[in-house]
Amino acid sequence: MKMRLALAALLLTSTSAFAADLAPQPVEPAAPAVVPVYNWTGFYAGLHAGALIGQGKLDHAKFNGTGFIGGVHAGYNAQFDGGWVVGLETDFDYSSFNKSETVTNGAVTARAKFKNEWDGSTRARVGYAFDNILPYITGGVAYGDEKVSVAGAGSNTDTRVGWTAGAGVEYAIDQNWIVRGEARYIDLGSKNISLAGTRHKVKFDGADLNLGVSYKF
Repeated sequence: MKMRLALAALLLTSTSAFAADLAPQPVEPAAPAVVPVYNWTGFYAGLHAGALIGQGKLDHAKFNGTGFIGGVHAGYNAQFDGGWVVGLETDFDYSSFNKSETVTNGAVTARAKFKNEWDGSTRARVGYAFDNILPYITGGVAYGDEKVSVAGAGSNTDTRVGWTAGAGVEYAIDQNWIVRGEARYIDLGSKNISLAGTRHKVKFDGADLNLGVSYKF
């Protein structure tokens, strides 16, 4: 009798263990995917190119037109909690702005030319990052050359310093490569010059519209 009871107990135990093995096991929940957040802090450098819609003035004569502009830029960004990004950037550009007009000085009519061959700036930038998208505003010091020549009266070349301000947006493709679009107003101010003993007022301003690519180190 005892033997039968022991065999029955052993059989029940084995059956219970076997049934437990066949029961579905609990599944551990998968860890949620972590989406990386882009950080804009760091040094960067790149290239840009676009159009310079400019207006040169020699007294009352206007030299309006569009030229190619392109060059290099470099800077540093610092990102703070909440998404604010503050930076400093400098750039140097070649400009093809070159326009000619007929000017009149009293009874004298002559052909005049206005050229802007290079520009640059050093600017602060402030933006707010939406992960890898950064809209920003920018402003600072602008500098560039102005070359004015009048047939029969000579020419004058000068480096001018003024100001620039504008806005743009950048998109980080990955942790290193960034593309951008930017629009800025540039004003190099006005200055009096002398051509053949006659005083003239020269001024240059315009809009710099460009696209660029940067590498963040």
